[in-house]
Amino acid sequence: MNLNYYDTTGVEHLVENYFELSFSEESVPFQSTILPLALTNFTYIFSGNQFALVDGSKIPLERLIVSGQFFRSYKFFVNSEGRSFGVSFHPTALYKLLGIDISRLTNKHVPLYEVHQDFHDKLSPLFKSYNNPTETIKKINAILLESKLFEDKNSIFIDQAIHNIKRTEGMIQIEELLNDLPFSQKSLETHFKKIVGLTPGKYIRLYRFFHLMRKYESQQIELKDLIYMYDYYDQSHFAKDFKLFMSESPHSYFKKDYPFIKKYLVH
Repeated sequence: MNLNYYDTTGVEHLVENYFELSFSEESVPFQSTILPLALTNFTYIFSGNQFALVDGSKIPLERLIVSGQFFRSYKFFVNSEGRSFGVSFHPTALYKLLGIDISRLTNKHVPLYEVHQDFHDKLSPLFKSYNNPTETIKKINAILLESKLFEDKNSIFIDQAIHNIKRTEGMIQIEELLNDLPFSQKSLETHFKKIVGLTPGKYIRLYRFFHLMRKYESQQIELKDLIYMYDYYDQSHFAKDFKLFMSESPHSYFKKDYPFIKKYLVH
């Protein structure tokens, strides 16, 4: 299994990262838990007989798909040699590009043509003639920069909320977000869910947990210290969130080895 990330210069306001994931004959069959990264994606799956298992449902991963925000982990399987190339978007970028209610995609992988035919028709030919990531990224950048963005005062305020969540690594309360926004709590939840795909409360919890796991996998700080650093009241509070996001207990998870999770958390 090999995972590479590429430069996003020029489109940083829309793209968090470009990535290419490949599996050699020696590395399959492959399976792993996927920890949500609080991002949405376009991914083109070239080959590999890949699928996701989400809430007990098997979802084939073929050709050009769009992935919404996931709040809980899911299982990922690759049964034969193959590769995929993807774009991970800034939390509000998919709304600005597609102009749809992003909560329609929450916890889903969907063929892009079912969601937005125009983007599918623009991007799909790039992958059918795919030679190398550098040239493909240039072409995708051009398409993104030429796209008319659906931006309004609500998306501007949600961008501000996202900035504050990232700045604090998820250690912020809804009330603190509201101090800088002209929204009631109900309006914030409505607009945030439509533009990002999750409610602000869920997004904050996920973002905090993701950063805790990133520091843990980077071996920067001991887990017991991270639990308190990220404002968990105690071990039981952390265990409750851990089981919510990872669908297993910390005790079960930390007895296993998840090289794929470590690879994409530590890059």
